[in-house]
Amino acid sequence: MKGRILKEYVRYIGESGINMFGICVQQHGELLDEFRWTADEPHPLYSMSKSYVSIGVGIAIDEGRFALNDTVVSFFPELLPEQVSGYAAEMTVRDLLIMASGVSRPALMNGEENRPGETDWAKAFLAVVPDTQPGKTFVYDSGCTYMLSRIIAKTTGQDLLDYLKPRLFDPLGIENPEWDKCPLGYSLGGSGLRLRTAQSLPFGQMLLQGGEWENRRIVSADWVREATSFQIATDGCGFFYDKSLGYGYQFWMARMGAYRASGAHGQGCFVIPHKDAVITYNARTPDMQSLLEGLWEIVIPQL
Repeated sequence: MKGRILKEYVRYIGESGINMFGICVQQHGELLDEFRWTADEPHPLYSMSKSYVSIGVGIAIDEGRFALNDTVVSFFPELLPEQVSGYAAEMTVRDLLIMASGVSRPALMNGEENRPGETDWAKAFLAVVPDTQPGKTFVYDSGCTYMLSRIIAKTTGQDLLDYLKPRLFDPLGIENPEWDKCPLGYSLGGSGLRLRTAQSLPFGQMLLQGGEWENRRIVSADWVREATSFQIATDGCGFFYDKSLGYGYQFWMARMGAYRASGAHGQGCFVIPHKDAVITYNARTPDMQSLLEGLWEIVIPQL
């Protein structure tokens, strides 16, 4: 079976007209099959970057840098507007993780059209008044993840990428990661990480192993369990079917207990615990649902 897992899927991708770049399938820690349509080079992961931030937050919390229920305003007293609303004062780290900051529409960085004129994006985020109580309603907002990046920088004295290199990327053997920056030089968090397709396999395997990699604890098992479990409903959020199954801490829930780090245009690290498998892929397609249906119907049954 090794080397043949993807044969039918490759045919399916061609027939579907999906612009795929590369895919890797790993089970029990062993690479079963991979296929490339384009040269192997680092790809923008878009919002798949968010899941790496989630693990960074878990590492920082493990180290005692801050806590899940710390309020966001407590980290940035110098950036707050003159009047802070009650809802804004209530917003916590957990609310950022589950995309429930209390705003009715994205506050920051969801596309070039609403990147703020304010140079300090944290200040711009904190100036937005939440419409409802934080922690209740899912509104997908890359600004939430950017604020997590800034909280890590504020509490550790290091940019997110520099903080994660010795704690996550280096141990996993992910060489030379790059992360796009905001005007002040902070890693975007919500997007901008660039990796090759296979470089996310150890990330997924580490998650499968409860936060361990090669006999080293990367992040606590409790954090992995919470981050990759259902935390908030995503019903009616306007995404395709596989994004209506709920959200964890910057991870999308999937069928049969699986979960995904997922980015725009078809980037993914798909973790399937009941198969002890990880599938990573990069693409540029508007038809992300068909990409996933092919995995569920063709690839996963073979594992």
